[in-house]
Amino acid sequence: MAGITIITVFHNRAHRVRPSIESLLAQDCEDVRIVAIDDGSRDDTLAELHALSAPNLTVVAQPNRGFTATMAAACAAADTDFIAVHGAGDESLPGRLRAQRDFLLAHPDVVAVGCAIENVEEGGKGYVIQPTQSIRKGPMIAGFGISHGEVMFRRSAYLAAGGYRPIFRVAQATDLFRRLSRIGDFGYVDQLLYRRFLFRDGVNASAAKFAEHELYSAIGHDAFVDALASGAAADVIDRHGVLAPYYMPRSKKIAGGLARAAVVHWLQGDDCIARHLARRSLAEKPTLRGAIVAVQLLLSTIGLRDAMQRLAVKTNRGRNEYALSRFYRPPARK
Repeated sequence: MAGITIITVFHNRAHRVRPSIESLLAQDCEDVRIVAIDDGSRDDTLAELHALSAPNLTVVAQPNRGFTATMAAACAAADTDFIAVHGAGDESLPGRLRAQRDFLLAHPDVVAVGCAIENVEEGGKGYVIQPTQSIRKGPMIAGFGISHGEVMFRRSAYLAAGGYRPIFRVAQATDLFRRLSRIGDFGYVDQLLYRRFLFRDGVNASAAKFAEHELYSAIGHDAFVDALASGAAADVIDRHGVLAPYYMPRSKKIAGGLARAAVVHWLQGDDCIARHLARRSLAEKPTLRGAIVAVQLLLSTIGLRDAMQRLAVKTNRGRNEYALSRFYRPPARK
């Protein structure tokens, strides 16, 4: 039977180590290797990992390298047919690994598989995201229907796609999924098999991190679309790395990402950066969204701040953890 390497990277998640790792140890699937990596945590994460022991559990301690570099190194070291990701602190529900492996074995054209997941916000509020179809044909620019934590992919497809790219400190899953979708299809197990926790210090929890995600995702989008249109195996990011945006035409997508990043910083009270990003959005490519954000920022200086922010949230909604309403704070009552 094809083996699975499941990789989970922890950074300052001591309180979630035990339930998270125990959910992996409880999987009813043979030939599973669990690699749990402490990426330079400053809390008791490493001690909590060492407190757990199993023949198929390997704990790795390292200085902080960042998530993307750590995942790239762990995937490079894996020698099993399948690689599964498990988000730090999340829980893989009973049967997840077996069901995903069986799906990949039954569908040779599928390169990556997800499942239904439950997103749980800190404080206990949860909601389920259910796949609407069992297979989505590649290539895909967006709409993968899989978040990073619950994915399992073929190691051969991962290597053929070029793996994680170090330029993507965030939005690395979207970048990888796009390139995987040029190789094959995406599949979905129609069962709730994963519980994902949205932490207050997570990747989209601060204005700065959210803005980074918007911009990296937009750059990756344009690079992928260009490579897809030209039929090139390598895209502008492969050729030029961090300088890629300077070799790309001015982009509506990047302008939109800058505008949304401006709104997030504004909602968090950083008006200076918000105005800077709004100007950069219009300089990148004049768009209706960018113009509206610039006007809203201007009007907010003459007593219309709350009204403009509520309007900005309404016109830049996003979904789930990408909803801008998460950053809106109504003014204190006098």
